[in-house]
Amino acid sequence: MAKRETKLTLTDIQKNAESVNTNQKFYLDKDQEKFIYYYPKFSKRKVTILINDLSHTIAYVERHKLDFFNNDHELDHYILFLIIKHFTSLQAELKDKSIETHFATMHQLIDIGLYEVFLLEMFTFDEVSRTLDEISKRLNLSIKYLELEKELHQQLQAVNAYTNVKTLVNKN
Repeated sequence: MAKRETKLTLTDIQKNAESVNTNQKFYLDKDQEKFIYYYPKFSKRKVTILINDLSHTIAYVERHKLDFFNNDHELDHYILFLIIKHFTSLQAELKDKSIETHFATMHQLIDIGLYEVFLLEMFTFDEVSRTLDEISKRLNLSIKYLELEKELHQQLQAVNAYTNVKTLVNKN
């Protein structure tokens, strides 16, 4: 039996958007009733905001010569921390806090074991993996753009050098 075709409607769009913009409670300790709100599905818009946050953080760290991101391991930890930040209610609490506070919070989450709980028990592997893939894809595009920009700059320098030599020869 053939599947019946249906047209995409505004209602379909709204239902799908609602599913990625609905948060739930994740209980950390049911005895104490401690919980955190989180988004089980990650919206593409929030992933873009996360990537912008990462970019701004890297620039801030470089500009202020902070002792962060000394190796890929630290960067990986921070990217996973940003997933926790952007897809939980911690986002609101960390919104206007310094980069240094973000790093301190990440280290505290690791120290008390919540970092792993959030990444392994609260979020699904698929959502985290999809976000990491998007970050990687955009990073690769940025690297290609920088390489293209460097190549163009070298070509412009070659053209300028040729023009300068030609001008000198014509003057003589």
